[in-house]
Amino acid sequence: MGREQLLADVFVDLAAACCGDGFDVGGYLERFALRCVQLLDVSAAGVLCAPPGEKLRPAAASEADPAFTGLLATSPLEGPVRESYRTDAPIGPVDLLHATDRWPRFAKTALAAGYRFAGAVPLTWRGRPDGSLLLLRTTDPLPERDVRLGQALAHVVAAALCHQESLTSYRRVNDQLRTALRSRVTIEQAKGFLAHHMGVSLQEAFEAMRGHARSHSRLLRDVARDVLERGLIPEP
Repeated sequence: MGREQLLADVFVDLAAACCGDGFDVGGYLERFALRCVQLLDVSAAGVLCAPPGEKLRPAAASEADPAFTGLLATSPLEGPVRESYRTDAPIGPVDLLHATDRWPRFAKTALAAGYRFAGAVPLTWRGRPDGSLLLLRTTDPLPERDVRLGQALAHVVAAALCHQESLTSYRRVNDQLRTALRSRVTIEQAKGFLAHHMGVSLQEAFEAMRGHARSHSRLLRDVARDVLERGLIPEP
């Protein structure tokens, strides 16, 4: 498969994977890391994310090696990922042999794990930073064109995450709205039933239900449901 075809397949794969129900963020980010290794010919890739109001932390890795896992754990504290996330700009590729002053802990850990060059690109969409992608090579720095390609992939992933967040929020609001509407219908029906049964006004029936809910520490909708389903008659 030529690189152009591989590139097209990767973009289609990442776009398609975020569609449909049952979206798995962890699985999606792991797929992203593996695809970066495949397309960019890097030795390893890791994704670190920072949900709104939270700190940067490892989210996915192309390797299960403990040394790489340790490197990801170091990345939120110093290194290209942290700088890329804070500046919202690509970092590197950097020769880690000459980065021991800049990133003492990260450079030492990466070199010990066998990596020589490191870089990172931010996961950002419409000005909102979500994290960074760490790219590592054992020999030769990542070409500038591949850094740009990695950034393009990161934008696709950040857009997918933003879309999923919006979709989840939309569904949650809709579910809450439907629940509220059902509750309101139940309460109105219970008011009518009580007003007729007790020979009082709708307002008086409502006050009776509300007083019962308060005195028994219950939700008004649950009291209304008991009125309709169990024949509960609150004291007026």
